[in-house]
Amino acid sequence: MTLVFLRPIPVFLRCRLLPLMFLAMVLLNGCAPIRPIPPPGPEISPPPPPVEYKPVSGPAAALYLEADKALQAGRYDAAEMLLERALRIEPRNPHYWYTMAQLKYRQGRYPETVQFCLKAESLAGKNSPLAPRNRELLQQAQRAMQGQ
Repeated sequence: MTLVFLRPIPVFLRCRLLPLMFLAMVLLNGCAPIRPIPPPGPEISPPPPPVEYKPVSGPAAALYLEADKALQAGRYDAAEMLLERALRIEPRNPHYWYTMAQLKYRQGRYPETVQFCLKAESLAGKNSPLAPRNRELLQQAQRAMQGQ
């Protein structure tokens, strides 16, 4: 078995090949398909403001307060993780479910928003101060789903 060593390309050839390679790349780039700009989506209004809610003390309350701060700061991944933990500790708190619905709405995940709103409604009841805002968010998510 013999090894074949390639000779390096002489400098004068490299100087001639480099502009040709650049020209070929520019021409081939022009052959790339042009993607049309998608039409703007429906005007989606922001979710209703959060209900003033002061959780009682406890581990779930601390997680909820941290999640609310993260949500207001736009750190949706951190807020989602904290809310999931709070819901595991206190699964019957409708405010936690409503805040999770707000988070999903802001992420553009409207089917999940509807599910979380329905859960919050089932736990809060019809006479809760949370009910009107929850219903409003539910309707906004349903309209957004129809517009997609």
